Amino acid sequence: MSDRKDFIPVVRAATMRGQLDLIAIERAVNGTAPEGMTGLELHEAARILAARGRTSTTIAVQLRQPRARIESWFPELVREPYGEYVCGTARAYRRHLRLGERCATCCGANSARDRDRKYGRAA
Repeated sequence: MSDRKDFIPVVRAATMRGQLDLIAIERAVNGTAPEGMTGLELHEAARILAARGRTSTTIAVQLRQPRARIESWFPELVREPYGEYVCGTARAYRRHLRLGERCATCCGANSARDRDRKYGRAA
């Protein structure tokens, strides 16, 4: 278990519930979405994040899914305008550079994107 206050626990006793891999869901809601999550697992992770008050844009970035997909699952979610920048993306990193700001979250996201491009992984 993590010491972080913002850690969202999902796994209690069992690691599977029906077709849901609870460990994968727990990783996704806490920031490291594993590759190969099923649609049901993504939906459950999005539901947990929505219950925690996250916006559709934030959920989409965290789960690496299109915002339209998240909004089709949960139309009642708070929407941010498409022009808004959410920290933790390469786009927000470029905005920070333009404004002369430093943001460790965006810097890390930009570095991850560069590594993925260098080693030929899908973004």
